[in-house]
Amino acid sequence: MEKMTTRKMIQSVIVPLLVSALIHIFALSVFIFDIFRILPELFGVLIVLISIFVYPMAPIFYGSQTKDRLGSIIVGTVPTLCLFYELHLSSFIAGNIPETERIIDIFTYFGSLIIIGGLEGYYASKEKIESLIIAIVFAIFWISIFLNGLD
Repeated sequence: MEKMTTRKMIQSVIVPLLVSALIHIFALSVFIFDIFRILPELFGVLIVLISIFVYPMAPIFYGSQTKDRLGSIIVGTVPTLCLFYELHLSSFIAGNIPETERIIDIFTYFGSLIIIGGLEGYYASKEKIESLIIAIVFAIFWISIFLNGLD
């Protein structure tokens, strides 16, 4: 009995982490490596938009398909944490520390995205249509906050 619980817990953590890694690798390939620059401009813009919308949509799809609350929360939070690391934390570690106000802005921005992503996954994993609607509203908030925070 306990083996089954442990196995399910491991599965509910490993699979979402792999999904999160795929989301982050896709976004990196679009934004960092710029591998799509050889494509026609309109198609390139479409790929960039998809890579932005994959962050808030992944926990909704994952949660509604698997009904795994823990896994859905992981899919909603970990890719944004990876994005935070890529954009800011790595430079903080390297010693490029901005002024205090900027640090507070960065942590508030990414903290809200992480919390909203986790809530999306949580509500999407419930089996009620009302919860799915709440998850979609959170996704709209996520996109709104993300686009307002770009500088």
